[in-house]
Amino acid sequence: MPSRWERVLEQKPQELKDYVLDQVADALSEDLRNFPPPIEEWLDEALKARYAKVLARMGRPELETYRVALEMAREEMLREYELIDRFCRSSEYRRLLPNELEEQTAHFITRYLVDSGLAFQEFAKGKFNRRDLLTLMEKIEERLLRGYRLRL
Repeated sequence: MPSRWERVLEQKPQELKDYVLDQVADALSEDLRNFPPPIEEWLDEALKARYAKVLARMGRPELETYRVALEMAREEMLREYELIDRFCRSSEYRRLLPNELEEQTAHFITRYLVDSGLAFQEFAKGKFNRRDLLTLMEKIEERLLRGYRLRL
């Protein structure tokens, strides 16, 4: 039986950037598992009022809500705004998010992920680019959806 040190030495080295993205993905995934995620500060009272029902909801959002939100956050990192707009007008969007609460929750989660990613990027002083933030969104998808992704 290999010792614990042998297993450590046999592991493939991970780049520091990937390691940091994994740590951020773990933290944001945990925030979303323990819905609602912590909001340190609301900069816009109107936005706080808009999402009041989302934050007061009982229990976690539906799996489809997470799928839509994570895909919209991923597409936003790609700057695919027209694709997002078309999707939000589609029957598939209405099928996946059948009521106003799930729709608002999906938009809240998308905003939470995008804003968190951009705040992390700013905190890291430019060491992570937009492509890295796309990787971050995909890592969060892996943790929360385990292969049950949505792609537009």
